[in-house]
Amino acid sequence: MSVKFAVRVEGGFESAHFLYNYYPNGDNEELHGHSFKVELFCASKTIKNGISVDFIFIKKLLDEVVIKLDHKCLNNLSAFQNINPTAENIAIYIETQIKEKLPENTKITEIIVWEGPVHHISYFPPAS
Repeated sequence: MSVKFAVRVEGGFESAHFLYNYYPNGDNEELHGHSFKVELFCASKTIKNGISVDFIFIKKLLDEVVIKLDHKCLNNLSAFQNINPTAENIAIYIETQIKEKLPENTKITEIIVWEGPVHHISYFPPAS
């Protein structure tokens, strides 16, 4: 897809997690919480009625996903039963929950997951 227009929406959630096998000796990380922020970037190469991607629609999709993560221990959710609930895996989870619901000619180009105000990852989904 040759990108013509891109939009960004933002969401957030408060959650706790710990990472398995975090330390070199194999011990788990201690349970702790974050104020997560998520930035979702979607691109479209088309315009309909002067709109490339509807902010409200994309924001609704993001909100439907992050509400499932809000005020939870991420380790207890089925999506993270076999993987560490890292920012990277949270981004992949968000992508899988949203990508099939996007309008034609629209794709996710980037997801940024913030673990607080200074640490974040950027995920660039593979081209489909």
